[in-house]
Amino acid sequence: MRRPAVVIAIALALAGALPVVALSDPQIDGPAAVAQPAVRVPGPAGPDVDVVTIYNSGALRSDVGARALAATRAAGGTGAIGRSASTGMRRVRRGGSVVQQAPSGYSYPMATTVLPAHAVANLMGNDVAAVLTATDIVMGQLTAELRGARAGDVVDLVASNGAVLQFTIAKVVPDEISGGTELLLSIEAAERLGVTRESRMVLWGFDSRASLDAELIRQNLISTSIRVRRSWDPPDPDATLGMAQTKAALGEFAYRVNTNGSVSIDSTWKNANISAGSIGQLSLRSGCHNLVRAALTNAMNEVIASGLEYTINYFHANTAGGCYVPRFNRLTPNSSIGFLSRHTWGQAVDTNTVGSCQGCAPPDMDCRTVRIFRKHGFAWGGNFLTPDGMHFEWVGKRRDVGLYPSRYCGNTNAGSLAALDGESERSTIFADDGLYVGDH
Repeated sequence: MRRPAVVIAIALALAGALPVVALSDPQIDGPAAVAQPAVRVPGPAGPDVDVVTIYNSGALRSDVGARALAATRAAGGTGAIGRSASTGMRRVRRGGSVVQQAPSGYSYPMATTVLPAHAVANLMGNDVAAVLTATDIVMGQLTAELRGARAGDVVDLVASNGAVLQFTIAKVVPDEISGGTELLLSIEAAERLGVTRESRMVLWGFDSRASLDAELIRQNLISTSIRVRRSWDPPDPDATLGMAQTKAALGEFAYRVNTNGSVSIDSTWKNANISAGSIGQLSLRSGCHNLVRAALTNAMNEVIASGLEYTINYFHANTAGGCYVPRFNRLTPNSSIGFLSRHTWGQAVDTNTVGSCQGCAPPDMDCRTVRIFRKHGFAWGGNFLTPDGMHFEWVGKRRDVGLYPSRYCGNTNAGSLAALDGESERSTIFADDGLYVGDH
């Protein structure tokens, strides 16, 4: 290694080989110049990094995306556009054996998240980003457990044009890393399938939470028409279950999107899980999931015992509401790519369909009734991005504790909602992909 002459001279002087002399100040003849531009030192990568998602009702608006990117850059961070959809999976294969096979003409719905490689590397780690290709995908751990899948298995997914394409599960990752999604795809894989809908901006790497929040305010992104989800937010009592969690609780059906846009569900799952019959004055003629019926019965019993039965509009519930209604929102006409409603699981009940209609703000649902339903394991749609106050959605856990700053009908019961849920916001930040109800 070559050493500068001044360093050698000082060393010799200290050793007594040379007299010690004072070094004169360097002469500066011109303005300072940057020889090497400053480079921001990368922050932490992986599931511990702070992440924010921003979205609006429907597909991501270009102005929302541009303002979100400007906000994170001003705060020292970066961002990327994410896509999402429900894609159909025909089968899982391992070598010459079939691990899971949908009935003929049917598919299993799969919540699908699409992120560019640099976003995956920063949010989930380089080891996850490195395996994603046009033909290799990542599967969430809960989803893999539900079907007995593992890395190396091949899945057949239905593209938007109806073609069945093969993909290899390159890696199975914990939901704390994947953000709760079922399938994670690269941009190239998504293009093959026709998953093109831009759904959110994902932000990370900002200098501080406070600096980003200040920039979000400056960009007018704190709005009732825009949802900002932060990985450090407290648990929201009206947050819903992702698709993998819903399947784990209520079972997984195979579905078919018919030519007229309606959805057919395989009879095996439907016969085992959906049953009709009234609950008091709620007729529920289309049926409801058996687990949901039990919780709904308990909630309605307490509503009646509390003298609040008058707050439920039975006429609306029995004529325009309901519980089990298979629905699919296609992204394009005749496409097999889209979003499934949670009503397809018989998971939600709609009651006061006029005064608390989707989009009615504020909804007229009595907050005392809302909190009783939360107590019996229902999230309320009144605080979805598009308010849906008629909508009570089963989540299977108490939601009446924790003083989260809800827009409408906040809880009055102090306590730790986190202790009841046991999940962080980070582990579920992509869990809703593939589902729709009020764009919550």
